[in-house]
Amino acid sequence: MTAPAARYTLEYRLRNHDLPDPSRPVEVHASAEEVAGFARDGYLVREQLFEGRQLDRLRAALDAVVAVESRDAGAERGRDRRFGGLFLRHLMDKHPDFLDLLAYQPLLSVARAMLGPQVQVRGLSARVTNPGQPGQETHWHFHQRLIPDPVPPFFSRPQTIDALIYLDDADDRNGPLLVVPGSHQRTDEDLPAGEYGDLPDQVTLRLPAGSVAMCHGALWHRAMPNTAEGTVRRLLLLGYGPTWMKQSIYGTRPEDGLTTRLLESADAETRELLGVAGYM
Repeated sequence: MTAPAARYTLEYRLRNHDLPDPSRPVEVHASAEEVAGFARDGYLVREQLFEGRQLDRLRAALDAVVAVESRDAGAERGRDRRFGGLFLRHLMDKHPDFLDLLAYQPLLSVARAMLGPQVQVRGLSARVTNPGQPGQETHWHFHQRLIPDPVPPFFSRPQTIDALIYLDDADDRNGPLLVVPGSHQRTDEDLPAGEYGDLPDQVTLRLPAGSVAMCHGALWHRAMPNTAEGTVRRLLLLGYGPTWMKQSIYGTRPEDGLTTRLLESADAETRELLGVAGYM
């Protein structure tokens, strides 16, 4: 794993008279300038954050879940051009190696720098695309929930972060990621559905395997197609949000999943990360 060298500490304090210790320091695995750039542009890239054995473990874990769910018809297949490929949900409940991502500081600490100290993991999903198949690109879209027009006086904008973890190269053959910097702040503009063309100010992110693109949930982005000359492209989507938000609505959580068992003896931080504490 190649961790960024720059770090700094955020000295958070929770304003709550019921807490005996309101201090919540966070050692951020980024520089203050990178955090400011994330706020401005809506995304932050970590090239080859996962390498070697760590990357191999994630690939093997996802392949194992794909094998089971493809056999049992548990995987979700995209049926239209906008979102093709194979989708898998609630991965932390389905393979123990994915639990390593629950409190993974190179990503979690950045999420806390952007969202505050009280953060939960909203879900871990995957999308798998194969070379030369139809519907392997996506249209321009964002993951954020809609914002009403006009905005009410007490409206609380939902702020989320998605860490796109590329287990394979996202290059011109496998399909890079396109983003529009700053688009997460364009809350008074409509993004048309079914748009595949170039947009002004778009940026192409060509990322080697093991890289991560952390994106604000409202960032306009799209995945380019996996070409016939490419390879399988396995992508993990690790979502973060404030502890008081609902978790991902997609997929059906296993009744006796791994996180359910983990909660039986979980400490306070783990309970918060799993969304059952930290919202009062």
